[in-house]
Amino acid sequence: MGRTAVIIAISYLAATVLVTLVAVAVAASTGVRGEPDVAKLREREKTWFVIAVALLTALLFATIFFTPYGKGAGKPGAQQLGIKGVQFAWLVNGRVRAGRPVQFNLTSSDVNHNLGVYTMGWKLLFQVQVVPGKTQHYVYTFDTPGPYRLVCLEFCGLNHHLMNTTFRVGA
Repeated sequence: MGRTAVIIAISYLAATVLVTLVAVAVAASTGVRGEPDVAKLREREKTWFVIAVALLTALLFATIFFTPYGKGAGKPGAQQLGIKGVQFAWLVNGRVRAGRPVQFNLTSSDVNHNLGVYTMGWKLLFQVQVVPGKTQHYVYTFDTPGPYRLVCLEFCGLNHHLMNTTFRVGA
């Protein structure tokens, strides 16, 4: 497992433990005998809201910088690679070389897909939502020549599991 995956797993484990502790504390603090004091309950509710927002914000900042996002803006002179999602395949049109920006021009002819681009060792490089009737542009620079995997990450039908292919980045 890579360093990023370990950091994300630890962050989510810590968040799960904290949320569990908060849930237990909320349950213990809201057990009221007799008539409830509405003002106290309002203050507790505000406090728990602030705690929940703080925990979610901490989780966001613990993981956001490790998420494989790229740049979606086009670059002048970028290599062009057309990819079309069809049930249940990716159709790749074009050739690219390593070390230069590649503009992916992504379309779908049928339903929503989500293109995930992986190394052959299953390291996620980036993912892009692909919607019918629109062309999504995404720019990425491959540092290393060789084969890469294209996988659909959004359930698109009965044979969704077959929607993967490879393409090669030249030297």
